[in-house]
Amino acid sequence: MRALDLLVLAVYFAGLAGIGWWVGHGGKDDSERDLLVGDRRIPWWAVLLSVLGSEISALTFVGVPAFAYSGNWTYLQVTLGAIGGRYLVGRYFVPAFYRHNVVSIYEFLLRRYGPWTRNVAVLIFLCARVLMSGVRLGAGAVIVHLALGVPVNTAIVMVALVGLVFCAVGGVKAVVWTEVLQVSVMLVGALSALLVLLSGTRGLSAPPEAMRVLDLSWDPSLEFTLWAALLGTTLTNTAIFGTDYDMVQRMLTAKNSQQSGRAVIGSALAEIPIISLFLGIGTLLRLFYQAHPDPNLPASAKHIFGYFIMTQLPAGLCGLLIAAVVSVLLASYESALASLAGSFVVDLYRPFQPNREPAHYLWATRLATVGFATLLLLVAVLSGDVEEVLQLGLEIGTYFYGALLAVFGLALIQSEERPAGWDRWTALLAMPTAILLVLAVKLRGGLAFPWYVALGALTAGVLIWLPKKLFRNPKESP
Repeated sequence: MRALDLLVLAVYFAGLAGIGWWVGHGGKDDSERDLLVGDRRIPWWAVLLSVLGSEISALTFVGVPAFAYSGNWTYLQVTLGAIGGRYLVGRYFVPAFYRHNVVSIYEFLLRRYGPWTRNVAVLIFLCARVLMSGVRLGAGAVIVHLALGVPVNTAIVMVALVGLVFCAVGGVKAVVWTEVLQVSVMLVGALSALLVLLSGTRGLSAPPEAMRVLDLSWDPSLEFTLWAALLGTTLTNTAIFGTDYDMVQRMLTAKNSQQSGRAVIGSALAEIPIISLFLGIGTLLRLFYQAHPDPNLPASAKHIFGYFIMTQLPAGLCGLLIAAVVSVLLASYESALASLAGSFVVDLYRPFQPNREPAHYLWATRLATVGFATLLLLVAVLSGDVEEVLQLGLEIGTYFYGALLAVFGLALIQSEERPAGWDRWTALLAMPTAILLVLAVKLRGGLAFPWYVALGALTAGVLIWLPKKLFRNPKESP
């Protein structure tokens, strides 16, 4: 990197540090609630950008151009499922969470099914989020590795330490407001790269098959078809944004459920142009290197965008693009840490250490943040050699989210009922059973991952609902 690139990075990090410090120390509150939900004073547009920062992640920056570089745009179909799923979350899930005034969404399960079901749901979330966010950390560190010339694992550690400081000091408020800056820089950087590519490919056009958007196949083994998007991805988005504390936490920082719902639904609409932008970059990269052959071009598609940034962009703009990558990488990493630590302390630690001083839980949250940062580092290092990084990052969560969706969905429907003892046990046992079934189907093959959430939700839902119908007390009202 050249001197001007390093200057741009230095200015960016100074601004990021200033925002994080100001948010973390500028307010009057210093409580666990303030650390975890920002005392619900964040405006909806900032929540929307924060949701985008968590959802897009460095996986989009690295994986989506690599997908389009290989020759199609069918990944764009997932935005249809994103709109449907997040509408359901904004319409039904978010109002329930605000109505019950929860700090952690798993408190909602506690009131419906009791502590053991809540604890199992929390453990499932912790496992899923550590795996998903660890993969994203490893994916984004690839470009940092190319930019600084350091080993990939060293790049992972560097990014992880920076994100850890912001998250541990300022809590969710610092995460949300730094994500506003990070997403803004990401969009400016990606648009700048697109303009450079358009200039370098002037007069060239991609063949029609390279920009195929719709896939009407009914083949259940294909990941990105229209039917998988409309059905499978809709349920997947409902599960992620309705049961994953990483995503729901920033929704709970809005002033009320109406503003929170507006933010989550708006984030789905905003993804359409953003994903199109990165798919366009991937297609233009293919055209660019067809017109300008480079013997040093990396063999791995996931490295090509980073290679282009380092070798083709002028000084200053290269630094801006590296800042953009670091922006989305830090955004998803910080939000994961905040949600993992918050859920662990609120749902698992505090019930076993009740009636302690607020300062005790505040420090417990910060210590948990350090612990989960270590786990994310391990997953990032282990996933560093995976070629299909976009598919891996999207797929891991689908093993777990179907079980969570069934339990949360039934809890919403039955929130006013008083569950019987066996009802609580069926919910407890249904979640691991559904996850094991999904993993078995995964090992057997033949079913694409967008359908895993539907399979898990159907399995867990039947296991919870059927005994309730079979063993209903005749004196109960239906």
